[in-house]
Amino acid sequence: MHRLDKEATVYNYKLVKRIRHRPLPLLLYGVLPLSAALYLAVAVSAWSLLWMAGGIVLIPLMLCGLTSLYLKYLGSGQRGSWSFDVRPPWFGLIPGEYAPLGGFIRIHRQLFWIGLAVPGCLYPWVPFPYWLSLLAVHIWYMLPQMWIIFLLKRAGKPGLLKITRNDTSFYME
Repeated sequence: MHRLDKEATVYNYKLVKRIRHRPLPLLLYGVLPLSAALYLAVAVSAWSLLWMAGGIVLIPLMLCGLTSLYLKYLGSGQRGSWSFDVRPPWFGLIPGEYAPLGGFIRIHRQLFWIGLAVPGCLYPWVPFPYWLSLLAVHIWYMLPQMWIIFLLKRAGKPGLLKITRNDTSFYME
């Protein structure tokens, strides 16, 4: 019979909720900014395309920088390494291993509000249609992540989050 060492640690995780990342809804959601960009180009000006493209590139970079700063200075409770990945719906820094759901929610909630505050600070200097496109890109970027977090938070219990290419899973210890 096999005996465990006295100092061995055994973890039991129970899957509470799994949210699958379905390709068709993600593809349709990815095409949404194209229709908004075409509308802004026709209704406002062709410069709207430049603002949308800049927002699609700069907003994720800004949020990744903020996430890495958060993890460096305040994320002592976060387990494992975080890496940059571009897998819908999680663009940016995601945990490579199990991560505490509470800390993950706290990071994304702060990213959402800081991402709203930065375009808010630019409001006096940026024309309204361009400012609106930056705001729309930020909300478009964060909405799928916040929706998944909302669905996982309804479980109402502390646990661990695991993000893979095909799904986001919530486990309890």
